[in-house]
Amino acid sequence: MSTKKEEQKQHSRSSNTTSPQEAKKEVERLTEEAKKRKEATTIAKKLETVVVANGLDESKDNIRQAIKETIAEIPRFTQIVKDFQETAMDISDTFIESQRQIVSSLQLIPSRDISGSIWSSWTFQPIIADLYLRMFRVTVDTAIATNKLVKNMIFANLEAVSALLRQPKEVR
Repeated sequence: MSTKKEEQKQHSRSSNTTSPQEAKKEVERLTEEAKKRKEATTIAKKLETVVVANGLDESKDNIRQAIKETIAEIPRFTQIVKDFQETAMDISDTFIESQRQIVSSLQLIPSRDISGSIWSSWTFQPIIADLYLRMFRVTVDTAIATNKLVKNMIFANLEAVSALLRQPKEVR
């Protein structure tokens, strides 16, 4: 197999012995091939532009569809959050009631005298119950503060994303 350069060399050698009509046909053939290459390049560029534009349009449509689906899911998410909050309230009511029973049982512990001591156990019972209640309040306050912190972080992130998404619109 010979390469294109070798064919051209052989062709140029043989063109010395060819007639003017054959040379004219060869020039026409080469001119026709150049036109076809130019047309093919133009068509390829147009196709590339169309493919890119179609890809961008498809991406735009996919984004809009995803946003519409998310918007349609908002009521379901809202209901899930509402159900979660109601469940959390029921659990907290039950938990507080159990803590109330524990404190009541601490106050009902029978007192015993400690030999050789000024303080009897009945003086420690209110202190123990009070310490337990304080510990419980600190635990509940910490849980509430954590809940508020997480909620604030979520809303701050949503606001940041919203501001970020508004930014390209403002640039236009």
